[in-house]
Amino acid sequence: MKLIYQIGRLDAGAFNPIKFAVNGKEYTALLSSFALKQSFLENGDASKVILIYPVSLLLNKNAPKIENIPEDFKLAVESILNNKNELSYYLSDPYPYFDKHPHSKEANGFIVIHSIGQYEGINFSVTLEELILEIFIDMVKRYQNESFSELYLDISSGHNIYTSALLEAGRLFLTFYKLQNFNLKENGLKVFITFSDPIVPPYNRTFQVHKDFCLEVKTFFSFPEKPNQNNLKDAYSKFAKDLVGEDKELRPFKRQLTKLFSYGYFFYSAIKNNTPLVLYTWEYHQEEEIDKGIADLINFVKQRLYTNYQSTPGLKFDLFRKAFLMLSIYKGIVKVLKEYKIFKKEEVELEELALNFRDEHQSLYNCFELKQNREYFSHEYSNTFEREGERGGIKDKVPEHYVLLRELIKGESDEIKPRNFLAHCGFERNCVYIRRQGAQVFVKYGSEVLSRIEEILLSSKA
Repeated sequence: MKLIYQIGRLDAGAFNPIKFAVNGKEYTALLSSFALKQSFLENGDASKVILIYPVSLLLNKNAPKIENIPEDFKLAVESILNNKNELSYYLSDPYPYFDKHPHSKEANGFIVIHSIGQYEGINFSVTLEELILEIFIDMVKRYQNESFSELYLDISSGHNIYTSALLEAGRLFLTFYKLQNFNLKENGLKVFITFSDPIVPPYNRTFQVHKDFCLEVKTFFSFPEKPNQNNLKDAYSKFAKDLVGEDKELRPFKRQLTKLFSYGYFFYSAIKNNTPLVLYTWEYHQEEEIDKGIADLINFVKQRLYTNYQSTPGLKFDLFRKAFLMLSIYKGIVKVLKEYKIFKKEEVELEELALNFRDEHQSLYNCFELKQNREYFSHEYSNTFEREGERGGIKDKVPEHYVLLRELIKGESDEIKPRNFLAHCGFERNCVYIRRQGAQVFVKYGSEVLSRIEEILLSSKA
C-alpha cells in the first residue's frame, strides 16, 4: 500500500480542478496528491491520501470568497471568522469544521496540526519540533494500523514551515522503521519526495508531477540514551520521569516505559558487547508489548499536544525522539532474536551458539553489521571450548555434571571482573557453568551471578 501526505489548501483556486501529468498520463484533480493516487489506483496499487491542515487555515478572511467554495463549508468558515464563541469551539476541536472541507471528503483521512504566527489577531505558539512530532506520530499510528510499503511526501502546497516539518517527520519515520527492521532481507519501506510544477497562471495547462526523489537516511546500531542506573528494573526511571512528568496517575505508564527502555538497552548491550549467552538467559518482551508501549506513548503525546490548538506545552522534542527510537531498536532486536529462535533457556548447547553467532553467513551479528563481533567471538569460542587439554584447553575435561569454568580454567581471581566478562564474550570463568551429555556440551549462568551481569552490561559503554 502507498500512503501520500500533503499539506491542505484553502486559497484562491483551491476548488478549481487542475490537469496533472503523472508518468506521461493526464489526470484532472483538485490536488497533486489526488492525481498521484489516481495514477497508482489505475496501476492496481492500493493508495491513500492523508491531508495535513494547519489550524490557522480556516482563519483566512478571504476564504468565503474563493471560487466554487461549497455553501456549507463557506458558512462554517464565516461562523469562525465572525463569532468569538464559534472561534473558541473551533480552537478546542477543529475536526468537525475540517470535515466539511471538500478536500477532506476526497482524501482518505486528515489531521489538524498547530500553526505558527499570527492570523486575524490570534497568536499561535508552537515549535517546529512539535510540528514534526505531530506529523510523525500520525505516520507511526497509521503504520501500526495498516502497514504501507511506500510513503510519498507531497510538498506541492507551499507553506514552507509545514512542508519542512513534513519532510523531517518523514525522515524520522524512516529512521524509526529501519531500526526495527535490522533483519530485513529486501529493501523494505521507501520514502519519496513528490511535487508538482508551480501552480501559476495560465491554469488551463498541464502541470507535471515529479515523484521519484527518494529520501534516504543512515541508521546505526546505537542506543540514543544511556541508562543512569545499573539496575535492570529501573535503569531508565529518570529518563521516563523526564519524559512523562510527576503526575501520580501516570506512574503505571512510567513503569511500563522504564521497563521497556531498560530491557531494550540491556539486550542491545549484550549484542554490542558480544555476550550471546546473555540473550538466552533473560526473557525479552514480545513485539506486541513494545507496540503497546509505542501506542501508549503516541496517546500521551496527543493528550499533551491537543489540549488546545492555539498553543502547545513546549514538549522536549529530543526526549520524545529518543524514546520512540529506543522502543524501535528494542523491537528490531526482538524480531532478530525470534528469527534466530533465541529464547530464554535453562541451558544452551555450545553448537547452537556457534551456529547463531560465529558462522560467517548465518551469524546474528550480520543483521547489525557487527562483523568484528563475529570474528572476535569465533576466536574466543575456539580458545575457551575447542582447544585440546594438552594445549591448555578444556575440550576433553568437561564432566557430565555442571561445574564452574574456573574449575577447568585456572586463574588467580575468584570474583567476576567486568573487564574479564566483556573481554571473554561473557564466558567469564567465575560465572559460567558447563557440562557434557554425550557429544553435546551445555553452558549456563549461575543464578547467583545474574544481578552482577546486569550491572556490568548496563554500566558498559556500549
